[in-house]
Amino acid sequence: MGIGADLKRLDPIIFTISLGHTFTHWYPATFFIILPYLAKELGLSYSQAGFLITLQSLAGTLINFPAGMIVDVIGKTGLIMVISLAWTGIPYFFLGLVENYVIILFCMVLIGVGNYLWHPAAMSVLSARYPDRRGFALAIHSLGANLGDTVAPLVIGLALTFISWRTTLFFNIIPGLSMGFILWRFFFNKSVSQGRVKDESQNIMDYWRRIKELVRDKNLIFLSFLSGLRAMTQNGLSTFLPIYLVKELNLNPALVGSYIAVMQGAGMVSSPFSGLMSDRRGRRQVVNAGLFTTSIIIFLLVFLNIRWLFIAVMAFLGFFLYSLRPVIFAWTMDVTPKEMGGTTVGILFGVQSFFMTISPLICGIIADHFGLTAAFYFLAVTILCANILTIFVKQKES
Repeated sequence: MGIGADLKRLDPIIFTISLGHTFTHWYPATFFIILPYLAKELGLSYSQAGFLITLQSLAGTLINFPAGMIVDVIGKTGLIMVISLAWTGIPYFFLGLVENYVIILFCMVLIGVGNYLWHPAAMSVLSARYPDRRGFALAIHSLGANLGDTVAPLVIGLALTFISWRTTLFFNIIPGLSMGFILWRFFFNKSVSQGRVKDESQNIMDYWRRIKELVRDKNLIFLSFLSGLRAMTQNGLSTFLPIYLVKELNLNPALVGSYIAVMQGAGMVSSPFSGLMSDRRGRRQVVNAGLFTTSIIIFLLVFLNIRWLFIAVMAFLGFFLYSLRPVIFAWTMDVTPKEMGGTTVGILFGVQSFFMTISPLICGIIADHFGLTAAFYFLAVTILCANILTIFVKQKES
């Protein structure tokens, strides 16, 4: 059975949720392209620029754990997703109004809270709805993220050739607010409470008993750290590749956006195939191959430094790095209780967010002391080390 047949077996709910996921990723993708110009205007060092992303991820770390608990205990997944969409965009609007670095840091905290509310609600719904095609369903959800990550750099890179980064942020509030209203008006307010996606709460005593068992689950621990190392590499690349393209290769904003879009677009193409392959062949094989290949490609990216080959290498990087995301998520949902889906996602993303928190700061310090290319070598070693953790995780739920 091909990928087309699998797509026909899905219903509108997954595509609507995935489209919402597009816009939760639109805004971070926007900021990564704007960051080099913001840093230049404010005279920020690599470390200061990296700390902006660090603080955003730290807020995500803190919000993921309670968000997952809210999903499992209270439910209301549709409302949580709508709030996330609206909240993610609004702080970027205020970011365009300020010049003080401390206030900008505060805006980054608010951004992190809104962005990370989405995943525990959305992924627990999809995981419960498609238990036999979990890898493929989460890959479609990830496809929405890749779409936002791909289109936003193109749009923002083009916009920056005509208007300032501050004006770009003002106009950029429109997509998230519009999509949040559409989802609430035409979907979540009517349909998310029907059928298998109905919000279900749990008895609080049963929940705390299950959470004690969950936090002692070695499979969840190893997969959370594995996901964290992959996300650490992704966040480091997302933060410093645009800076590298501007400062080292002297590319204009439109080309910077195009290069990042190529990397993200390759991930968009590969995600459904990796999810489907992991459903049929097993999660471990897909994850191991992707982690090892990503590490090698990062080494080649900075070691060769051949301009005409650069965009092809970035395409291969995106193809393997972003294809791993839904497979790791599906593997985690395989080996944990289905009634704890929201909390599982909250823990997974909480640990992942912690690694994303330290990545830009570490890379910034390395870049300030040893040069920007040294930061990329560090990221290559980091994701190579993640391969070791796959040995300790069982293949599927017994």
